[in-house]
Parts: sequence; C-alpha cells; structure tokens
Amino acid sequence: MSTELEAIIKSAITQEEMSNAFYRRLAGLVSHPETKDTLEYLAKEELEHKAFLQSCFTPHGCTLAGEAQNVHLAEMLEAPAISDDLSPKEALVIAAKREEGAYHFYQALAALQPPGEIQAFLTKMAKVELQHKEKVEYLYDNAAFPEVW
Repeated sequence: MSTELEAIIKSAITQEEMSNAFYRRLAGLVSHPETKDTLEYLAKEELEHKAFLQSCFTPHGCTLAGEAQNVHLAEMLEAPAISDDLSPKEALVIAAKREEGAYHFYQALAALQPPGEIQAFLTKMAKVELQHKEKVEYLYDNAAFPEVW
C-alpha cells in the first residue's frame, strides 16, 4: 500500500469520525425521543464505517460486501433546516443528503485518478457511501410511508 493511499484512508477515517460527531451533536439537539434514537443509530453506523476503513490496514484488507442500488431518492428530497424539533423522517432526509454528498465526493475523486490502487480504493469508497445512502433511504422510506396492516 502506497503512502498516498494510506493518507487517503486516514482522511476517510477522519470523515467518518466527523460524521459520527455530527449525528451525536444532532441527537443532543433534538427533543423527540424517536428522532434522538434514529440519530444515535446513524452515529453508531459511522463508527462501523470507521472500523471498515481501519480494516484496510490489516492483512485481509477492507472487503466490500454486496452491491448497492442507487434509487436516487435522496436526490429528490430537500433537507430541512436543523432544529430541535426534527422528526425522525426529517433527520433521515438530512442523513440521506449527507450520504449522497459523500458518494458523489468519492466518485468525483476517483474520476480524477489514473487507473491504479488509489482509483480502485476511491471507487470502493463511493460504493460504500452508496450502500450507506441506500440504507438511510430505506429507513426514510419506512418512516415516511409506513405500511398499513
């Protein structure tokens, strides 16, 4: 692994830590217990993403499991202003938009790189963020359109 790739992975780890802190701060701001639970769940997810990145430094490497589908739900949503009375649905829109941004960020960085280990890693990270986006969109879909039994 090149020193440049190590630096990129360490930067990605820092981004996951910042996302964790963002969701924890937001959870501390909101008043609805369900919204707080949702945001704390998302904060925990970011720590799992960090662990995935840290596994890149192990002999086994960071293996991506499965493929995500981009249903472009986040792209159709508008994030609400952050306030203390966010609903779980609104918190998930904020999260979906954040994951959408991360996905596009890694995609754009990968496109700037020549073929090789750095481009492959950035492409993998775009896929990881797309998986995160898909998960948050799924949670949003269930919060916004719960099935009636």
